[in-house]
Amino acid sequence: MVMDDLDRASEVLGLAFADYAWTRWVVDGRDHVARITQLDRLFLQHFGLPGTQTWVTTVDGVVESVAAWIDTAVALPTPPHDIAARFAALEGDRHDASSAADKEYQGWRPVERHLYLGTMGTEPSRQRMGLGSRTLQGGIELADHDRLSACLETSSQTNVDFYATLGFEVVRHWRIAAGTGPDLWLMRREPR
Repeated sequence: MVMDDLDRASEVLGLAFADYAWTRWVVDGRDHVARITQLDRLFLQHFGLPGTQTWVTTVDGVVESVAAWIDTAVALPTPPHDIAARFAALEGDRHDASSAADKEYQGWRPVERHLYLGTMGTEPSRQRMGLGSRTLQGGIELADHDRLSACLETSSQTNVDFYATLGFEVVRHWRIAAGTGPDLWLMRREPR
C-alpha cells in the first residue's frame, strides 16, 4: 500500500465493516459507515502506512481489498497527540462500550513476537472472489519466512471459517459485555 491508496483503502474497510458485529458494538450508529471509514483512515495513516506491513489487492487499478499486519517487535510510530480524542469522537456514543470491550480482551494475544492482523477487509461486492486470501498472503508468507506465529481477532463465525482455510485456529472465544455484546474469537496460525 502507498499513500495514494489511503482514501480508497479506508473506504473499502468502511464498507467491509458496515454491518460487522464488532463495529456495530463500538462505533456510533449515526453516519456509521463514514465513522468507520474515518477510524480506518486514522489507523492506516498513522499506523498502517508508517509502521506495519499493509497490502492491497486491486482490480482494474482500483483497491478492492486491504490487510494491515503489525510486527509486534517493531515499534509503531508515535501518533499525533490528539489521536485518542479523535478515535473517541468517531466512536461517538459507543466510546464507553468500545473502551470496556478493549479491556475485556487485553492479554489475549501472545506475549512473544508475532504478526498481528490489525485490520482486513474486502469491498462487499468483491467478497468471495479470492481477493481476501490474496491480500492476506503477504503477511502469511512473511510470518512463515520469519518463523512467527500470526494472530487476529474476529467477531464473525463466517470469518472464523474463512481464516481456518488459511491455517488459523481458534484459541479463545468470548462474548463481550457478559454476553450482551458481540462474540470475539482469537485465532492463531503457526508458521509453516
